[in-house]
Amino acid sequence: MTIDQIESIIRRDHGGAWWALFHQTTHGHRFLPTGDVLTARAYDEIRRRFGAQMAETGAEELTPEDRKRNRVRAKAHAADGGRYGR
Repeated sequence: MTIDQIESIIRRDHGGAWWALFHQTTHGHRFLPTGDVLTARAYDEIRRRFGAQMAETGAEELTPEDRKRNRVRAKAHAADGGRYGR
């Protein structure tokens, strides 16, 4: 199945919700509606077509602000005895 066909199925049958239609496997990303397995490169192309923001390296990176926020949340979670967010 081509990337164009997969894109068409996602748009037509699933309202563009591409992120809900894949499972990561040891061999790539399985497209659940058909069972086809996409390589990392093909999966990145699908993500790009649906507007997913990707870092230049191909891996998503956290900003320093994101890292700081995560550290503060983790400290709050630990201080609350692991009940933070309930």
